[in-house]
Amino acid sequence: MQWRALVLVAVAIFTIPACRKEIRNRNLAQLKINMTQKEVESILGSPDRTEKADVELETQKKTLTITKYYYDQSGETVVVQFQNGRVVNEPAKLKEQ
Repeated sequence: MQWRALVLVAVAIFTIPACRKEIRNRNLAQLKINMTQKEVESILGSPDRTEKADVELETQKKTLTITKYYYDQSGETVVVQFQNGRVVNEPAKLKEQ
């Protein structure tokens, strides 16, 4: 009975990384300006890394905080930028494989 439990644990360990959502251009096409971070995560999954940066405005003497989500896949990186929790850019498409 113990070996069955060990087999189940081993299978779970090896299949969890395979559950990672693969990003396709059809997923990127669903992203729209003004979507929330949670809406983006529901389409693309959790980002591989995030970054916050203060960006200076050219026309005014103040800064805006921008959050960037980075999704890495097959040597390519998709960057989605947010201001106040809302998408402010449409990400570049992936190269077709």
